[in-house]
Amino acid sequence: MFKKIALIIVIFTCISFAQKDHDPFMYTGSKAILFSFSGLSNLGANNFDGGAGIKFFLTSPMALRIGVQVNAAGTTTPANPITGEVGLDGSTTSTTIGVDAALEYHMTTTRLSPYFGGGVGFATTSNQSIPAVTGTTAPLYQITTKDGPGAGLTFNVFALMGAEYFIVNEVSLSAEYRLGYSLLSPSDMVVSTSRPNVPSVTTKGVSSHDLYLNSAGFLTLAIYF
Repeated sequence: MFKKIALIIVIFTCISFAQKDHDPFMYTGSKAILFSFSGLSNLGANNFDGGAGIKFFLTSPMALRIGVQVNAAGTTTPANPITGEVGLDGSTTSTTIGVDAALEYHMTTTRLSPYFGGGVGFATTSNQSIPAVTGTTAPLYQITTKDGPGAGLTFNVFALMGAEYFIVNEVSLSAEYRLGYSLLSPSDMVVSTSRPNVPSVTTKGVSSHDLYLNSAGFLTLAIYF
């Protein structure tokens, strides 16, 4: 592990000294795609903020970055009835769509560029759960739960401070602190059944908020083009 980290540092250092000492691609109109950078043991480039990201320099010191999150997941649970039983399969689905935007103000345009700024984002999540059922007589009835725990609209705003280092003119690594506030406005949970003449039950969701300071992550790999 330590040998791999040392080798990475040596390679980055050699590349840096091999480059000419001039400003990297940090000018009006320069742009980059972003990845979360992790796993020094295997050099993993992961989703940026849980999705895809791009950065665009509006002016030489000012950059706008945007992240988009789209996640649609689903599972099917077989009923697996035994001999003499009938069954209905169950299922779960979850969909999340979100976007965040942040402004970075760079204090220099040199190879090592400290910056500060702020951002805002939101995400909406919906889900549905239908458990599998089995029985010896038909018809069978299932209970459907829509917008259970975690469903709703999440809003967050944050201030940031960090530094971006250009390994080469087209590739950089940046790390930052974030101080932010997150608020969840939950959806109402609706529980219904396929049994006739049985009304659905609606339960108000529990809202939550969180003030956080995060310095454990947010290591970003940027590839300029």
